[in-house]
Amino acid sequence: MAGIQQTISGHPAADLLRPQQASLAAWYAGPLAAGTLTDLQQAAASGLQSRLCQGGSSFQPQLLQLVCRFLDGMEIEPGYRQLRATLHDKREMALLELVVGQLLISRKLQPATRHLEQGFRQAAGYLESGDYFRLVRRHELLGYLVLGERPAMPQPLDVLLSEAAVIRRLRGDAGQRSEYAHHDTVG
Repeated sequence: MAGIQQTISGHPAADLLRPQQASLAAWYAGPLAAGTLTDLQQAAASGLQSRLCQGGSSFQPQLLQLVCRFLDGMEIEPGYRQLRATLHDKREMALLELVVGQLLISRKLQPATRHLEQGFRQAAGYLESGDYFRLVRRHELLGYLVLGERPAMPQPLDVLLSEAAVIRRLRGDAGQRSEYAHHDTVG
């Protein structure tokens, strides 16, 4: 198990296995190599079993399983609905929406921005000011991406942000906001 922990420790989604609350500002949707994905799936199953045996919250390991299913190319809508129905608080709902939005936007899928916006609204009261503005800027820039019904190859956050910045520049509206702008908080 130590080898698995070392293999997956570089991926932010592995933080969902920690007993403390996961960050609402982290990016959990980075693509993984097949071997690392298998390790992450095993760790998620083990983490879920451990939490259930100890009587702790199983939300984060279940969310990690949802992440793994998506990264493995599987449908997540049924798992999302099931997990959503079992949530205990607004913070968990915020994390679920943010993570699902991240997963979808990593493959440029249509409902991504809706999930990101819902997650942001629910997370706002839990965020430190630096994380708040980091999410505002990230979501505004990601709002320039062209999303569709067919999944693209998964991309890491830095690639998505670079592409969105290029689209913004090509449109000639570097001074304007995307449709997901937060006019009340940012300039």
